[in-house]
Amino acid sequence: MTRRQGVLLAAGLLAVVLVITGTLMLRPLLLGSTSSDDRDGRRASASPSPAPPWNSVDLPGYESDPGPFTLAPLDETSGAAVTISLSFDADSVTTGGNIGLSFDATELANPIWDAEQSNLTLTLQELDRPVLRFGGNGVDRRMWWTSNGEPAPAWAEVTVTPDDLARVAKVADDVDAQVTLALDLGHDDPARAADMAAHAAQAFGDRLLAVAFGNEPNGYLHENQPQLAVRDATWGPEPYQDSLREYSAALEEVAPGLPVAGPGAYDAPWWRAFAESGIPNQRALTMHWYPLWDCDGPASSIANPTVEDLTSPALRDRARHIIGMGAEVADENDLPLWMEETGPTSCPGTNDTSRTHAQALWTIDYVMTAAELGVERTAFHATLQACQGGAPMSPLCATGELEDPGMVVAGRTSYLALMQLGMLTDGHVLSSAASGDGAVMVHGVLSDDGSLNLLIVDLRDPTSASPTPVQISAPSGLPSDASSAWTLVEGSRLAGEALDAQESTLTALAPVTGEFKDAGLARSQPVTVSSHAGTATLLRFAPVEESSASDGGGR
Repeated sequence: MTRRQGVLLAAGLLAVVLVITGTLMLRPLLLGSTSSDDRDGRRASASPSPAPPWNSVDLPGYESDPGPFTLAPLDETSGAAVTISLSFDADSVTTGGNIGLSFDATELANPIWDAEQSNLTLTLQELDRPVLRFGGNGVDRRMWWTSNGEPAPAWAEVTVTPDDLARVAKVADDVDAQVTLALDLGHDDPARAADMAAHAAQAFGDRLLAVAFGNEPNGYLHENQPQLAVRDATWGPEPYQDSLREYSAALEEVAPGLPVAGPGAYDAPWWRAFAESGIPNQRALTMHWYPLWDCDGPASSIANPTVEDLTSPALRDRARHIIGMGAEVADENDLPLWMEETGPTSCPGTNDTSRTHAQALWTIDYVMTAAELGVERTAFHATLQACQGGAPMSPLCATGELEDPGMVVAGRTSYLALMQLGMLTDGHVLSSAASGDGAVMVHGVLSDDGSLNLLIVDLRDPTSASPTPVQISAPSGLPSDASSAWTLVEGSRLAGEALDAQESTLTALAPVTGEFKDAGLARSQPVTVSSHAGTATLLRFAPVEESSASDGGGR
């Protein structure tokens, strides 16, 4: 018998003895220690592995279960109360499914759409029926469309095909999005653009609200951006109208009746050129605006890409002027007004406003101000580039490396702002006015269910300003069937430690507790609440049944 055979036989005899006698004392000798530490270690190693990143959302600062919502007691506030007046108009813009993202058309070919190892769909589902727009500078300069596999020309950097549209359409279905699509006008190929539109109509169906002929045609020849030139010195509003008619005719041949929006420009003569072009099936007047455009402006400018200018009430006044001009042209031509591409600044590279809490506060105030002016649809320009090194102003970004962004995305501070705007229930946007210097503004929505949603935007510096009282009166001009009284039931807060902080926090709607629990607002009695500096606070007031309503006061 060999030594190995002897060892095996001995081991076998020991095993038999163990089974027959049940001598558990031998187990430590044969199998090693079974201390509680080891058992716990084995349990830990057998526990499920963490979910892969594409199976969850990455939203730093979002609290989905925040606990009760509270406001600072009034006796902790200081200063004169900011008084707010609101008014109702049955023809005002309605909320719900009208805020979202604008992407460059080259992103249509990004494999991230509907990919198994991507969380893009989950992330977009955190918004309320988001709008999706595809356009940007790439559509007229770098994107090549083909439906038959022909080789791309030398200038093309990205090729988009019907398969790409189908993948994006699947995401649009999953997130209940409505889509607009810009077509290549830069290369003057109406038939190819019309072919893309026809395939888009087939892919998106009723979700395709409209197509547009080109992106920012007023920038096809601009002295400050010669690198973007796609036309010569003869280009202007009238040649643009000729192109519109040519493209419209091609579109009618392959997709008759497909709605067209335009011009997607930031200059009034071009708005009028589109509206007065006479092309059929005009769906909406579209404008683009980036308020902080003065990249190297003097200190006296209010359009510098700084936190100070971004949070200045003067920027709201400027928005009312510029957007008001667009609204006037839209009204004159009986067209809705859409803000199809926007963001804080068009200045290249990283600047003081990038990824800041100030950007989140501005987003809330800007969207509501635009809606009060008649903007029915707002899309913030975004990219799917890497968070580090990619476009700094994008509300979301990919978490991979610059050269390999990957398919997992994360939301930034302004994405949280879009989420809070999505908490507004569907209803009519109210007109608003505030006393004081405008640093504290309240925007309102009278919801279809009778509730009253109030968004208090406080642009003051949270590192130095204390809570302040805000007195809000019930909206004037309410319809006869509207409630006469409401009670405060829920709240949500978007906050940051400083205006230039690189992070924000957002709480989901939660029941109000403390001093303001069940605070009342009636047509004859305002409610006074506290506003925290550097926050956007959403308060939801539920309608009081007529039998129990009274003119009794709020806080």
